[in-house]
Amino acid sequence: MHSFSNKLVFLLIGIFLCTITNAQNQPAIRTAQITIARDSFGVPHIFAPTDPEVAYGLAWAHSEDDFKTIQTLILTGKGKLATYLGKKGAPVDYVFGLLNTRKVVDQQIKSMDPKFIQLVQGYLMGLEAYAKAHPQEVLNKHVFPIQLEDYIATTMFSVAIFCGVDKTLPKILDGSIPHLPGFTGEGSNAFAIKSNKSASGEPMLVINAHQPIEGATAFYEAHVQSEEGWNILGGLFPGGPLIFHGVTPNLAWAHTVNFQDKIDVYQLHTDKSHPGQYEVDGTWMNLEKRKIKLNIKGIPFSVSKMAFNSIYGPTVKTPKGEYFSIRLPALMDAGALQQWYAMNRSTNFQEFKAALGQNHLPMFNIMYADKQDNIFYISNGKMPYRNPDKKYNWSGTLPGNTRATLWEKFKPVNELPQYLNPASGYLFNTNHSPFMATDIKENLDPTKFDTNDGYETYHNNRSFRAKELIDTYEKISWEDLKRIKFDRQLPAKILYPYGLDASVLFQLDETKYPALKPIIQGIKNWNHVTDVESIGALYYNIAYYQASKIRNNGSKAPLTESEAVALCQYVNDFLLKHYGKIEVKLGEFQRLVRGNEDWPQAGMPDVLAAVQTEAWGETKRRMNSGDAYIGFIRFPKGGGLPHIETVNTFGASSHPDSPHYADQREMYQAQKTKVMTLDKDEVLKHAKRVYRPE
Repeated sequence: MHSFSNKLVFLLIGIFLCTITNAQNQPAIRTAQITIARDSFGVPHIFAPTDPEVAYGLAWAHSEDDFKTIQTLILTGKGKLATYLGKKGAPVDYVFGLLNTRKVVDQQIKSMDPKFIQLVQGYLMGLEAYAKAHPQEVLNKHVFPIQLEDYIATTMFSVAIFCGVDKTLPKILDGSIPHLPGFTGEGSNAFAIKSNKSASGEPMLVINAHQPIEGATAFYEAHVQSEEGWNILGGLFPGGPLIFHGVTPNLAWAHTVNFQDKIDVYQLHTDKSHPGQYEVDGTWMNLEKRKIKLNIKGIPFSVSKMAFNSIYGPTVKTPKGEYFSIRLPALMDAGALQQWYAMNRSTNFQEFKAALGQNHLPMFNIMYADKQDNIFYISNGKMPYRNPDKKYNWSGTLPGNTRATLWEKFKPVNELPQYLNPASGYLFNTNHSPFMATDIKENLDPTKFDTNDGYETYHNNRSFRAKELIDTYEKISWEDLKRIKFDRQLPAKILYPYGLDASVLFQLDETKYPALKPIIQGIKNWNHVTDVESIGALYYNIAYYQASKIRNNGSKAPLTESEAVALCQYVNDFLLKHYGKIEVKLGEFQRLVRGNEDWPQAGMPDVLAAVQTEAWGETKRRMNSGDAYIGFIRFPKGGGLPHIETVNTFGASSHPDSPHYADQREMYQAQKTKVMTLDKDEVLKHAKRVYRPE
């Protein structure tokens, strides 16, 4: 079933954390051998002899910058978020209990790579050490400690949420599971350029995550380097023990969200004459039942909520008394973080491809480039072999009364859509179809892939615009690549998200609607550039967010004239009510906010320099996600370390009194970058502070 992650995911994807009570097989940690070097922007560079010691240092450094967020996520992984957030945290705790990922971890943890386990242990030891050294910063008594197995279970949980559980369960329950506020946005861009398309003859990669700009899944930048060969700079989430996407001396990769079918929903066959049972192939089976205890701040007693399980997976009962089960590969595999570690440690394409072959990571596009001039893109996922019988609608609700819909096996990675070194010399993804990733002559044929996998088949505004820009260059220079990535212009034909044709909005006859003439003309004459001075961009921006309310049926049919007129009327009435005038610039309405300060913010949803916003009072909107961690990587022709330039939205620290609370903000808004390096000697030479985690 197609499922699009929304607000809840952005609290839950960051759950790669916790501390540790299991003292068995803990690595030796020599804090005197761990060096944390802070550069001029406060970005931590961690150096140590071993990978676990580096992870320990990473945990300490990140805790210095954002311990509160990390603790919030620790509580999530223990099913105790409500002890801190109160009622807002209870839905998360329930879903964590419902998915019961700990059971799978207990089955699989003994087969995990011991080196990976040691890495995690080192990280968790670092979190615990920081907590012991700063007891005044610990949020409540439920935060520490936690078992190693719970930590791994939490990574599974976060991955499952990213695969659509957060969206699917509320649909099943008619909205009875609320979403947490303040966590929106999904997307990202990624570009890989081969030497034959590069003006300098150097392979290049762009990392461009579209994530929340604050909170649990705001990207944190770090550089980790051990004497065991682990050396990578890039982005991670709070509580992450390693880099999720970034650059090593030899290679680099970026993630973007993909939307193939990662989750299936089954309606069980029940009957009043068989209470507590469901029927499968003529046999009545007992529903497994569990009580999930929720401890909620402000309520002096625990609240119990029933959870169920069928052969298909976690099961919920609707208010109408119907039972639905969900089934997804993410709940069957505890190894996603282990695969990321293997990707971190890869030194060439063969090793990187072997890491992908572990097939633990059930989602994310992966865009890759390396110093050997390989570029690669895969629409990654842990895709099951689904019954090809046309009577089963894998994009809808499936019958939960037959084993014919109960898939068990998964496709190997080589059966997924992927490209290696196309003659065009470029690959790109903006969350659009994997069958539109390069020159039209080399794009994959979607008919060669299983339609039950539900791969995207559409363009979006960013993919249209990116292709427009790429095609203007015979060769793409370093600066050209930056211009493409930082572009703030929508394409000539604007689509609403994921394929809705909005052409009529730009074709209205103002003579038919004279009262709306300024709004209609403002949109029609707009050059599609989303800068802060644009009035037309403001009109479209307000209409964009209002359109989802008009289209509450989810229809993807072209926008009608009456709907377009209604949107223009809304824009007109909104501006007159709140501003007392029609001529208002985008930057007056759309703001970037950090602490007590705010600034005009350019951009819009689904431009390459994406900006997602949420209501800010009654009169404005503030950016809450979009362009977040950005990295440009170039591998020199003559060898040596890659050239790296990055920028983050605000800065390394979440503390308002830190000089690094918003020291990248001005650079970010100006679409500038800072130079970074993997060279230890250079880091230490220019570091502003060098210290030990003790």
